[in-house]
Amino acid sequence: MSLAKSSADIPSLKDVRLHIINAISRLYRDDPELLEVDANERSITHKLAEYLQLEFPGWNVDCEYNRLGDENERKRLVIKDIERPTVEDTEAKTVFPDIIVHHRKKPENLLVMEVKKGKGEADTKDIVKLRAFTKVPKYRYHYGLFLRLEEEPKHCELRLFQNGKHRDSWKMC
Repeated sequence: MSLAKSSADIPSLKDVRLHIINAISRLYRDDPELLEVDANERSITHKLAEYLQLEFPGWNVDCEYNRLGDENERKRLVIKDIERPTVEDTEAKTVFPDIIVHHRKKPENLLVMEVKKGKGEADTKDIVKLRAFTKVPKYRYHYGLFLRLEEEPKHCELRLFQNGKHRDSWKMC
């Protein structure tokens, strides 16, 4: 299974899905205590990003990366009806995706992920961000993934987005 090194050669959905599942499985196998002790989401996404890096050689995997291509511009999205802008906010909100798989300083964006742990946290804003990141031409990630992590891997929820639309959902069985 060969992974892409340019935007002209994007891995198939089947390959991407397999690599995501491998990384998540490794998180549960090698670092179960992160979920057992209810560690901070950033601790969990950092470790998951390490495993994703192993699954996506030739790509950069970053947590909370907020830059756009080779410009010194920050990633910004206008998320209507989710967050009310303040008087001081004259531009869209800067966004920090939990994890991205991309080529730094190039317009080659493979995967953007938003991660939540447990059942308690709302996902509405994350879903809106994933729809935008996979639709807005400025970003145009090929795949967006919402991942809800539970203490047991079989209860994990994964929702895949492409072109601004929900495409698929699955569990880790």
